[in-house]
Amino acid sequence: MTNIEIETLQITKTYDTETVVNNLSLNIPSGSIYGFLGPNGAGKTTTMRMLVGLIKPDDGIIRYRGKELQKHKKAILKNIGCFIDTPSYYPHLTGYENLKYIQKVINLPISEVDRVLDVVNLTFAKNKKVKEYSLGMRQRLGLAFSLLNDPDIIILDEPTNGLDPEGIHEIRNLLINLSKYEKKTIIVSSHNLAEIESMATHIGMINQGNMIYEGTLRDLYEKTSNEYTLIVNEPEKVKEILNSHSITYRENLNDIVMQTNPEAAAELNKIFANHGIKVFELTQSKKTLEDVFLSLTGKGSESV
Repeated sequence: MTNIEIETLQITKTYDTETVVNNLSLNIPSGSIYGFLGPNGAGKTTTMRMLVGLIKPDDGIIRYRGKELQKHKKAILKNIGCFIDTPSYYPHLTGYENLKYIQKVINLPISEVDRVLDVVNLTFAKNKKVKEYSLGMRQRLGLAFSLLNDPDIIILDEPTNGLDPEGIHEIRNLLINLSKYEKKTIIVSSHNLAEIESMATHIGMINQGNMIYEGTLRDLYEKTSNEYTLIVNEPEKVKEILNSHSITYRENLNDIVMQTNPEAAAELNKIFANHGIKVFELTQSKKTLEDVFLSLTGKGSESV
C-alpha cells in the first residue's frame, strides 16, 4: 500500500466573498513527484502557501505523515523546503552570502551552502551580487534556498520560470534524482505541461479551487485516451461488428477510429480474428498532458 506523505482534508480558503480553494482534498504519496496543475487563478499558489503554513485554511485539516500541521508546525516545517512566489533576497549581497546568512539564522552547517550552490549549478556565480543575477540565476538561487536543510519534502511553485532549455533540463533531472535516489517527496507546479509530463509520477489538477483529477499519469491517460485507430482488410465487416456492439466510431480515409477502453479493444481484436478479419494496426491514440489539461479544464475543443 502506498504511504501518504501529505494529506489535506477538505481545506477551504476564502478572500472576501471569493472562495479560492474549495473543500480540497489532496493525497500525495511518499517519494512521488506530484505535478500540481491548474489554470491561472485556480488556487494552486494559495494551496501551496497553506501547505507550508504561510496562511491558514478557513476550514479543513493538513496532515504530514498523519500529524496535523497546526499542532506540530515547528517540527514539520523543519523537514520542508519550499520555493513559493518570488523568493526574497538581499540584492547587495552575493549568492553565497545570502545562503550563508540563512544558515546562520537557522543554526545549520555553513558547509551546506557550497553543496546547494553546486547542486543548482551556481558555484560560478557564488561571489556575484544577486542584483546582478539574471532571472534564471535568481530562480536557481531560490531552489538552492529550498534545498538548504536537506528536506524530505520539497514544495516548488514554478521553479523553472525564466530558465533556458538547458537550465530546465538540469532542474528536471535534479528533481527526478532527488525523488528516485533520495526518496524525497516533491510537489511542483508549472505552466510548462510538457515538463511536468516528463517527470511527474502523480498529478493533482484543480480548476476554480476544486479538484478535477488526482492520481497517476498512467491512470489519467487511460481515463482520457479512449480512441483506437484500426487498419483492416475488411472495413465493412468491422463496421458491422462495431455497430452490433454499440461501439462509436468514425471513418478516416484509410482507417477506422473507434471509441472504447483497453479491455474492450483487446476483446474486439479477438472477435475480428475469429471473423477472419486481418488487423494490420490497432493503435491507441495517445493524448499529451496538454490535451488532457485543456479538455478537463474546459479550455479545449472537447470535454472528457
